[in-house]
Amino acid sequence: MRRAIATGAALLWMALVLGLYYWVHKPLTPPLAEAIGGAILDTVVAALFALLAGGLGTRLLARLDLSFFRPAERLATTLLIGLGALALLILGVGMLALNPLSMATLLLVVAVLTRREVFTWARHWRALLRSGLPRDRWARFLAIACLILLAVAFLLALLPPSMWDVLTYHLAGAVQHVSNGRFSAVSHNHFLGFSQLVDTLYTGQLALTGRLTGAAPLHWIIGVGLLLAAGGYAARRSGPAAGWAAAAILLAGRTIWLEMTFAYADLLPVGLAVVAVSAAERWDEVRRVDAQRGQGYLLLVGAAAGLAMSTKYTVVWLGAALGLLVVWLARRDSWRIALAAGLLYGLVATAIVAPWLIRNALWYSNPVYPLLFDGGEMDAIRRAWYSQPGSGLIYGAGAWQLPLLPLTSTVLGVEGAGTYNTDIGPLFVMLTPLLLLTWRQLTTAERATVRCTLIVTGAVTAAWALSAAFGSYISLQTRLVLYLFGPLAVVAGITLESLRRLPGKPIDLGFIVRALVVLTLLFSVGDALRAPGRKSAPIYFSGEAGYRERYLEHALGWHYAAMRWINTLPEGTTIRFLWEPRYLYCDNTRLICWPDSLMDSWYHARRAIGDGSPAAIAAVWRATADYLLVYEFGRTFERENSALYTTDDWAAWEEFTAGYLAEVWRGSNDGAEAQYILYRWQE
Repeated sequence: MRRAIATGAALLWMALVLGLYYWVHKPLTPPLAEAIGGAILDTVVAALFALLAGGLGTRLLARLDLSFFRPAERLATTLLIGLGALALLILGVGMLALNPLSMATLLLVVAVLTRREVFTWARHWRALLRSGLPRDRWARFLAIACLILLAVAFLLALLPPSMWDVLTYHLAGAVQHVSNGRFSAVSHNHFLGFSQLVDTLYTGQLALTGRLTGAAPLHWIIGVGLLLAAGGYAARRSGPAAGWAAAAILLAGRTIWLEMTFAYADLLPVGLAVVAVSAAERWDEVRRVDAQRGQGYLLLVGAAAGLAMSTKYTVVWLGAALGLLVVWLARRDSWRIALAAGLLYGLVATAIVAPWLIRNALWYSNPVYPLLFDGGEMDAIRRAWYSQPGSGLIYGAGAWQLPLLPLTSTVLGVEGAGTYNTDIGPLFVMLTPLLLLTWRQLTTAERATVRCTLIVTGAVTAAWALSAAFGSYISLQTRLVLYLFGPLAVVAGITLESLRRLPGKPIDLGFIVRALVVLTLLFSVGDALRAPGRKSAPIYFSGEAGYRERYLEHALGWHYAAMRWINTLPEGTTIRFLWEPRYLYCDNTRLICWPDSLMDSWYHARRAIGDGSPAAIAAVWRATADYLLVYEFGRTFERENSALYTTDDWAAWEEFTAGYLAEVWRGSNDGAEAQYILYRWQE
């Protein structure tokens, strides 16, 4: 009894001291608790989506023998396929109702129907985590580098959205759909006509929780699925070190790593491309023994391709390349069988893409809106503006880049800037050509994987080069073919592992290459560790009042200031944006914000409204908008760089602002040119 009393007294004493101390010192302020609590909630919801998707994918692939996969590859395949299926379910339910009740009901139904598969998938995931780090020192270094990069990316994924495309359509469209209470056509934003498989997942999350910060953690999980798919595939064909190398090579691409920190849509098709190539290779192996049994893997190739093409229009090149691979692999039997296999693959892929085509046909009278045909708000003027024919590499001084496209896109590619607008890192281009040195050292399995992958990536690269040469300058962006680099990472990982088999004399090339990879990864890790400071993460988790506003002010500058200003306008006010497509932080529950998604509103008005005079434009716009918000930086950029505008267009703009508009607010530093100007109509 005395010991019990003494123990109780000790516990009370410690609780009293700690309670009094932290009552004064307050280690967890209310703002910090709110930020951390929100981050935990976002993580839990993203994990819930992933868990249900894993169970759903396991259920859908239950009849397919996946035992040949390594655990990581099996988890990734079921996760990525399940996420695609879950997005289609959200689309179907959201066409009727898009609110917390409808989404919670959908998730509950999925959980009940797949409860056994959910628990199975969770056990497999737990077993993978318990397997620990590899014992081999080289593989352990690669694993530690990957884990550091993943940890920093996850921290950044918890921050409020601030990336351009997220503010323009990935989440801006989700907000409008949720505000409307269901999926429906949205005016003034052509981006929402694209296939939106990943964005539909974000919309379901937003409808469930109302939190904009919930989307990026889900994209981080999709990125983890990509790494598991590529790493598992490479490990199955060439050993664990090759698997970790494939994952590390992907993360060394700055754009791929950064994509794990914000709510874009690119990582799912990258992962699905790996799944599709792996399934195609397995189909080729199995059908030689049992054609009927192998057909399931062909269906998986079609499903993966269809889901991938449901994320971006440019993934159609992957769909065509996978079709080529299917036909090529089956040609050994006969061309009739090969064409039949290609037809079956195409039917499956098309059936999965069909909901997006049907949606666009109903909403915009164009199944591939905003491309090719008139429909919705796209007419001949806007289609010409959007495609800008004649702006490809072949027509300018950059034509020399075409035969060297993989190299030039690597060396000249800068994240968020330049012609290619993407940084894929140096390791893909550095390692892949070394296959010429190691081909004889490759095993039969490794060679089969390399052949399948190079057929697909070679076909996509050829399509990319043709588009970059004769199409729009937009086609040059490496981000549009980012799905190339999932399968290429597998090849690069196999190549790196095979270099260890070369003779060590007179020069140990394998050691030299591994040293260069180590240096590259150290640079990537160092850059990643500095990223939270650059991204102002300490502001968001500072524990100070107004942390969210201060973070967004720092991250978005005058753009957020402009959004805050227009949010003070009276309810029901309509604001037309000019040269500004971003509108996520406009309060769409009170206001009507019309983004300039194509950044062509003035150009189009000059050619489509009456005689194009300032008076004619003012008459039409005055009837539909109360204010005009002009992104002066964007206008100046277009004036200096766009060849489509004429001097008359800019003279008409000066006349328009002088004769019909009155300045209400100007966003600029003292003595600097304005970033934004808000106008009302003159009396």
